[in-house]
Amino acid sequence: MFDSLKGKRPYLTLMPVLIITLLIVLPQFLGSYYQYMGSMILINITAAIGLNLLMGNSGQVSVCSSAFVAIGAYSTTLLQTRLGIPYWVAFPMGAVIAGFAGLILGFPALRVRGFYLAVVTMGFLEIVIILMEELEWLTGGVRGLLSPRPSIFGYKLSTDLSFYYVILAVALLGIWVARSILSSPTGRAFDSIRNNQAVSQTLGVPLTRTKLIAFVLSAVYAGIAGGLLAPLVGFLDPLAFNAWASLQFTVYIVVGGMGSVIGSVIGATVFTIIPELIRNFGELNEFVFSGILLIVLIFLPGGLVSLGPKIMRFVSVHIISRLHAPKQKKRYPA
Repeated sequence: MFDSLKGKRPYLTLMPVLIITLLIVLPQFLGSYYQYMGSMILINITAAIGLNLLMGNSGQVSVCSSAFVAIGAYSTTLLQTRLGIPYWVAFPMGAVIAGFAGLILGFPALRVRGFYLAVVTMGFLEIVIILMEELEWLTGGVRGLLSPRPSIFGYKLSTDLSFYYVILAVALLGIWVARSILSSPTGRAFDSIRNNQAVSQTLGVPLTRTKLIAFVLSAVYAGIAGGLLAPLVGFLDPLAFNAWASLQFTVYIVVGGMGSVIGSVIGATVFTIIPELIRNFGELNEFVFSGILLIVLIFLPGGLVSLGPKIMRFVSVHIISRLHAPKQKKRYPA
């Protein structure tokens, strides 16, 4: 059945090139609102990939992604505004600080799993929110904190389009790094402890180190997302990093596909766009959003990413196979 696909498979490698080209060219013909939404999608993709490495690949439950996003956002902004450090130095430093926070959370989280781990991470989120609200002298408290746009080679990235390309470059790099990690021994160790920790330990997989690496990677990705989010929105508010914001990141990876980088991309893209499309529903907003979520979970338990093989199978069986089927010669009556 798939013999007809031989020789055609190399063309599939053109898909990423076409998508990247579209992401580079298309925003130039769109308005500022769509450029901003594109940036938000890429930021959510970055955070979702990190969370998927932790939950989908290593099997560790976490509901505090927005806390690490906040740490990255506030750290990047404070390093700029209080210490005068350039954004291009403060940005990676903010990601490192978020990664260090993930390391601190990882140690107590090693002793618990499942529901109890979710409670521990939820407690960490609440602590971060309280600190953001109470440390007014540092974070601005509930009044918020202004975050300036960066400059590059003396040119200020004041337009949404110019900063979009920075976010695009970082997001593409994050996708490549995540795929490289999953194809490495570290990625195989993640999958091993997700499937069975006891068997993994007998096979020589270092559980403690592997879990800590997963927590740190997830926190670093979230910190990178926060460092990009701060100058994009220009204002940081503690309420923007509450439990609902953290739950949204979980929705991205569950709906997109657990344990899949592409699933993170699809889930974050779809469920960043949907709230904008249903904004006119007013009070029914949350009801419609929840309904769409339930439909996806019921009919696509493997996530939206599972649609890909089904579509390819349908195309190969009903379209490509017919195109390459040998034509029958017309028979004329004797």
